[in-house]
Amino acid sequence: MYTMDQAEQLAADALRRKFGEWSDQVALFGNGEYATKKGELFYFGYQSVKYIETRDDKYFNYGPNCISVHSETGECRFPDIHEVLAVQPFKTQ
Repeated sequence: MYTMDQAEQLAADALRRKFGEWSDQVALFGNGEYATKKGELFYFGYQSVKYIETRDDKYFNYGPNCISVHSETGECRFPDIHEVLAVQPFKTQ
């Protein structure tokens, strides 16, 4: 079973693989506020580095900017908008 920290590292590695030469343009977002576990999945939000640095909306990446990591297998996925809306991984009670 993976810990939150281990899953976060897997998510960061998956972002680098997915975005390749553009990987310096996106990063995991928030200081724990966009990192949750629901069921068997960890969820991590990501955002453009420019937005993180400036908080200027013109750099905001819209969409389901989320990566999930399975707590048992470590498999990383980029959920589609339907899954994100159904699960609402970052909604607080």
